[in-house]
Formats: sequence, C-alpha cells, structure tokens
Amino acid sequence: MKRPKLKKASKRMTCHKRYKIQKKVREHNRKLRKEAKKHRHKKPKKDPGVPNAAPFKEEVLREAEQRKQQREELKQKQKLARQKELEKKRNQQANKKDASDEKSTTKQKTKSKQQVEKNSKTSFCGELKKVIEASDVILEILDARDPLGCRCPQVEQLVAQSDGRKKLLLVLNKIDLIPKENLENWLSYLNKDLPTIAFKSAMQIKDKTVQEKKNTKKHSAYLELSRANKCFGSQCLLKLLQGYGMTKDNVIQVGVIGFPNVGKSSIINSLKEVRACNVGPQRGLTKCVQAVHIDKHIKMLDSPCIIAAPSCSALALALRSVTHAENLLDSVDAILKHCRKQQVMLHYNIPDYRNSLEFLTLLARKRGMLKKGGLPDTEGAAKLLLCDWTGARVSYYSRPPEPWNLSPHLSKEGVAAAQEGFNFQELEEDNQNTVKVNKYPNQASTIVFQSPGFTDGIIEDNEQPEEALELENMEENDEELTEEEIEDDESDLEDAEEESDRIMSSQAPSEELKATNANWDKLPTDDKQPKSGDLDDAYDFNTDYM
Repeated sequence: MKRPKLKKASKRMTCHKRYKIQKKVREHNRKLRKEAKKHRHKKPKKDPGVPNAAPFKEEVLREAEQRKQQREELKQKQKLARQKELEKKRNQQANKKDASDEKSTTKQKTKSKQQVEKNSKTSFCGELKKVIEASDVILEILDARDPLGCRCPQVEQLVAQSDGRKKLLLVLNKIDLIPKENLENWLSYLNKDLPTIAFKSAMQIKDKTVQEKKNTKKHSAYLELSRANKCFGSQCLLKLLQGYGMTKDNVIQVGVIGFPNVGKSSIINSLKEVRACNVGPQRGLTKCVQAVHIDKHIKMLDSPCIIAAPSCSALALALRSVTHAENLLDSVDAILKHCRKQQVMLHYNIPDYRNSLEFLTLLARKRGMLKKGGLPDTEGAAKLLLCDWTGARVSYYSRPPEPWNLSPHLSKEGVAAAQEGFNFQELEEDNQNTVKVNKYPNQASTIVFQSPGFTDGIIEDNEQPEEALELENMEENDEELTEEEIEDDESDLEDAEEESDRIMSSQAPSEELKATNANWDKLPTDDKQPKSGDLDDAYDFNTDYM
C-alpha cells in the first residue's frame, strides 16, 4: 500500500497578527529615518562674495587671493617634505634589504661550499681514513651477488699494515638474492682469505616512535615483520664481536666500510633494531662518520663509501662509482655485455634488441616512461636499470674462481694475524644455520653475471686529471727555454718578413697577371685541358642545375 504524502503546514495567519507585524515594521522604519536625519551632514552655505556696494572691494579681493596663494605654497612645501621623508624610508629599507641579501648570499655560498666539500673526494677519503684509524675491528661489507667486485685491495692492504692491531672481517650481505649453492661456494672461497659472515639485513626497520608503542595491543600486528623483512646473521655477528670484546677491557669500536649501496647503514640498523642511520637507494647518502652504540661493549662507526678509481673498468664504475650519472649509456652497455641476453629479456619482459640504446627505448616504452611528443625517455630508463642492479630488485650472481689463490695484496702472516682472537668453529656453525634458515630465489629467475674482479679504490685524493698534468708540463717546457733561443726565433721571424716584403714589392700585381697569361698562351692545347681530378669540380654552363 502506498504511503500517503504528508501535507505541508499552511502559511495563513489571522488578520490581527498580520496588522500587528506591519505596524511594528512601520515604527521601526520611522526610527531609522529619524536617526539618519540627526547624523546627516548639512550642505555648506555658498559664499555670497563681496557686494559691489562694499568700500575697498578691490583691496579685499586682492588680500583674499594672496591668502589663497600662501595656502597653496604651504601645501606644496608640506607635500615635498612628505615625499623626502618617504624617499629616506625607502632608501633605508633598500639598504637593509641589500645587507640581508648580502648576508643570505654569503650564507648560501658557505652552504654550497660545505656541500661541495661534503660531496668531494677529499672529504670522503678523509672520513674513511678517520674510521680506519679509530676502529679496532673493521667490517668490509660485500654484495653477495658480486663479492669480488666489492673488495678493495687498497683498503685491505692499509688494514694489513697495522700488524694485527686492527682486525678485518668480511660481511657477505644480500644473501637472499643469490642461489643457495652459490652462497655456499662463496663462503668456502672467502673464508680461506679472511673470516666471512653471511648476513641478510632487514628491509623494514622500526622507527623510534613506533618502538615506544610496541607493547600496546593495537600496534602489535603492525610491528610483526614478515619473513622477507627479518634479519639473518645478526646474532652470529654480535656473538663474534662480543667474544672479541671480552679480550679487551675497553669498548671496541667497529668500523663499517664498503662501496656504495652494499648495505653498510642497513647492517647497523639491523643490529640496533632501530633506524639509527639514513638508508636509501641514492649513492653516497652517508657523507660523514656516525657513531652508533649497539650495547655497552660495542660501538659501530658508519663511514662514507669508498670511491672507485677512474682507472677501473666501465662495469666497475657503473656499479660502484658515486658519479655514475655522467656516462649512463656506457654503464648500461657494460652491464648488458656481462650478462646473457636471453635472461635479461626474460627478466624485463622485452623482445630482442641489437644494442643498449634499443634496449633502453624498449624498456622506456614498456614502463610508460615517455617524454613530450611520445618519445621514449632513455635517460630515465638507464637510471632505473642502474637502480635495479645496485639495489635489491635484480637477482644476479657471479661464480667464484675455481683455482683458489691467496689475494696478491694479502700475505699469509697478515691473514693469520687477522684471524687471531675469533672463534671460527662457532662462526662456521652459525653461518650454516643462517644458510639453512634463509629463503633463496629460484635459479631460473636469476641472471648469471661475469664479475670484473677487484675494484680499485682511492684512499688519498692526490690524483690530478691528465689535462692539468699536460698543461703543467707545457708550462715547464716553456720556462726551460733560454733567452738565446728566444732571440734566435725572433731574428728568424724578422728575416722571413723582410724577404716576403721584398718579393711583393719587386713584382706588381698587373705584371704578375701578364706573366701568367703569357705562360698560359705558350702552353700546348693538351696541357690547357683540366686534369681528371678537376673535372668533377668544373661547372658546365650548357646543363641546367635545378
């Protein structure tokens, strides 16, 4: 059954009520008119002027005009005075602005200088040397996908020169990105050189603000990290460092060094279980030394990255250099040359390509990276590829060399001194446990990679570019010229100028033309014909060139 519509309330009222409202409105309007009359400005009465019958009318008018001129002059003077005051105020404000601008420019210059100094090679090398000198144990972080490419022989040699006072350990990070068999092979290979720890840092770290609320039931589900975000190998590393710290009374300082994007800061965060250091895909994010206390006996020192030497291979510079953005196409070409084409095509789901530029165009179109007009953004695709390979998106692995040989920069005595004070039986057992517990990628989805070998690093920034050296050599050679040689050169120039003036003055241009024409007439007809080489350049007037 349909529901009946409700009727609206009627707006009708009694006449008594309506008349009463109209009366109130009239009274209100009357009051408003009265108040408006009270506050209304009356019009000024018009000056009737001086009557004609008044005595001395002309003198009175003249005096009135003089008073009027005086008033106008006074107004003009006051106006000029006000303008001068405004100009003074404006000048003062402008001076203040100039002073503030100068201060701001000086501040910006100092900030830019500080940033340049922070980003410069000298600052990175200085901070790295500070960490090596101040630390008792040094952890060299290696990427498990290319451990040999992450080792720096210059740094290891510098640590070995301390005669066993400083201990060097290798930490094989990102073990979840390579197959299990490959990890076991690399651990057995590297343990022969230096003690090696298998490690997998946590990807998601709890913040300090979240850590304070971890006991609450509301945030308990949020704080439970998944298997992919858990850390493996932290207990093994802490046990090894604590065992070495028992032999010393003081707090041991542990320096963390390595090339960019190997996971130095993320390892410290995993051990501390708090985001104490900044972490990101950007290369060279850590620019100064940062101390983090893990517990009462261990103090970690986070250092800037090791700078790769410019003499390294193109592949090493593409993966390990901080200034990788200078030659993007060369670095992409170097990476693609050291991999199998079919595996790269399967990973990025891209058809066959002939060169690196075509690969970047296909990748840009696949990912929707287009510029204005629908052109593919190859530069953005190159940056994306480099971020994938230095980050944790691509699972590639390199095989260890089959015939093991001790590294040329290490000695047996230095290796024995580095292994003193550590319990290696527990280390091997803990490494086996981490290998068992960790989750590994499918070998079919990984990419086989040819390692370029050791990457040379810069410890002291004493290198000069080749152009500067050439200029200095040229300047030195110029300074070595004696005064006698300079005088001889000047005399030769003067003789050459005199001879040229004499030849030009002896023969006028008209005589020269006559002589050449006479010689041309004496020549036979065959010699007058142009040579075969000149026929190509000759112009034929009989043919029309459209």
